[in-house]
Amino acid sequence: MQHLSDFASAQDTEDADDILFAHPARRVVRLVCGCGEDYPCPEVRFALLVKGHPNGTRP
Repeated sequence: MQHLSDFASAQDTEDADDILFAHPARRVVRLVCGCGEDYPCPEVRFALLVKGHPNGTRP
């Protein structure tokens, strides 16, 4: 079985290192609705629209 490094050139390996350095993993926080869906869920969007909050946020 051949390894990926057998196919990648030295330049490819260097480029991959640069890409991984420039694109580090980061923690992302998101709001979750009480029903378990991403906030605002469709029901909350509807309720906000009915209540007159066009920007989709609570007052």
